[in-house]
Amino acid sequence: MKKYWPQCTRLFTRLQSKDEFRPFRAFLTLTLSRGERGSFRAPIDSHTTNKPLRKACIRVNSYQYFSPETLFFLVFWLFLMTYGRSELFKDPDTFLHTAVGERMLESGRLIYTDPFSFTHHGRPWIAQQWLAECAMAVIHKLDGLDGLLLVTATLLAGFYAWILHRLARSGLQFMMAFLILALAFACSSLHFHVRPLIASILLLGIVFAWLGDYESGRKSVYRLAWLVPLFILWTNLHGGVLGGLGTLAVAAGGWTAWKILGWESPIQGVRDGAVLYLVVLLCFLSIYINPYGAELPKAWFSIYGSSVVPQVIDEHVSAWRQGAFFLLFFGAAYGLVLAGIYPRRPRITWLIPLVWLYLACTRIRNAPLFALVATIALGDFFFQSRVTEWMVRKGSVTFRRIPYAAGTGRDTLRRWAVPGGLVAPALVLHGLSVSVPVLGTPWAKLNPRHWPVALLPELQAYAAAHPEGTPVFNDFLYGGFLIYHTPRLRVYIDGRCELYGDEGLLAYGNLDGAAVTALAERYGFDIALLENDSHVNQAMRTLAGWEVWRQGGGAVLYRRINPGAGR
Repeated sequence: MKKYWPQCTRLFTRLQSKDEFRPFRAFLTLTLSRGERGSFRAPIDSHTTNKPLRKACIRVNSYQYFSPETLFFLVFWLFLMTYGRSELFKDPDTFLHTAVGERMLESGRLIYTDPFSFTHHGRPWIAQQWLAECAMAVIHKLDGLDGLLLVTATLLAGFYAWILHRLARSGLQFMMAFLILALAFACSSLHFHVRPLIASILLLGIVFAWLGDYESGRKSVYRLAWLVPLFILWTNLHGGVLGGLGTLAVAAGGWTAWKILGWESPIQGVRDGAVLYLVVLLCFLSIYINPYGAELPKAWFSIYGSSVVPQVIDEHVSAWRQGAFFLLFFGAAYGLVLAGIYPRRPRITWLIPLVWLYLACTRIRNAPLFALVATIALGDFFFQSRVTEWMVRKGSVTFRRIPYAAGTGRDTLRRWAVPGGLVAPALVLHGLSVSVPVLGTPWAKLNPRHWPVALLPELQAYAAAHPEGTPVFNDFLYGGFLIYHTPRLRVYIDGRCELYGDEGLLAYGNLDGAAVTALAERYGFDIALLENDSHVNQAMRTLAGWEVWRQGGGAVLYRRINPGAGR
């Protein structure tokens, strides 16, 4: 098609004064715009008496509803709604956060003491992610796990479609932008679960994009004032706000250093510096704007400062122990492209992903955050790298830059018409409890090979037959599961590491037969839910006075032969 563009252009010029060929001129405009700029820029008039041209214009009009961002949203959303119907519910904290939110909504007040465990019952504990947990509880009350799945899939798909839009706006072709996002998804997918961490992923992306826009001159320093209410919201959603504050501090400090050295910096004068550091100060103070006051940051630091948590929770281990190939590959590729900007001096927002790469290597939980900021930063300097220039000289079409033509507000509405036309019916079907695959309900499903759903009848019957607060011994993985499905029982341990502390986590990690016997005598539990391959299960098999009640879903349910013997 490209070789015919000159002829099309000449024909387009000759037809300028012919009203009958107005739709054909619009078609040529669309074709040329699509070839040269990679986007549709003008609505096509299909009101013509010429039937062939009318059909062609109607067909072209339909293409405007399927931009690359729209296509990406649809593919990603459908993937999350199908593959993620079970995979997004593999984290036990999904159940724990929902149960905590429901407890606060039912009581009408916040939680200040532990109501869920028998080892720390009544001890001081705060719901550090209280706002996200209340939101999860509201969604769960309206639509159960299906609603949580739908909201999570829509947020993630919409957010990453927005990142694709930023990459396209910087000139990346759709194929290259899609490859970068695919690599980012490979680094992040293991951490996509229905939990408040999703809020930190979304908000860090917004904060980092704003910082990049400010450094590149697309935003003024006064626009950064919107970070203050955003950080207040983030504080009450998830402890990942500390990562956002660290990113903001590194950016402000780097810009100041660049200014002192006489290098390119967005800080143009004293006024800009004063406004910037006032915003930074207010953002740091915003972490105290929460119902728990200073206790909330203390809970965050107790988790991040623990040396025991990485020994118990897999997502807190280093990338070397986890074998995160995609993370290391993405980090190496990012470093290579960044090194290619030499002898130009890098911007601070281009260097920040290297800090997140280090944090991701020390704790694999930070992998999605590194992948996110690296993807956004790549859009700003990809075409300034000598690596890209070398690939273009070698004839690579994928690495070439395509100037972006911004559409009108009507074009933006067209791009989101199809996603809206998919999500809106899903909301209606969920509200009406219509059973339809993907879009309807029930759709979310717990993986029976990961969760002991086959043992729920015995567990729920036991809970109904015993008084509220009856203890149940459990492995770490099943704490949140039991709190959600059997709220009348109290668990031994769950994902609240700040409550159990290093001492409690070490005690769990060192459990043997004698320790389990001592716990049974002290707390008087009569049943135990354990993983098949856990160290606690190995110790439980050797204990006298216990028998296997039932097995299923990779779990073993034990019961005491003589109930109440330890009381």
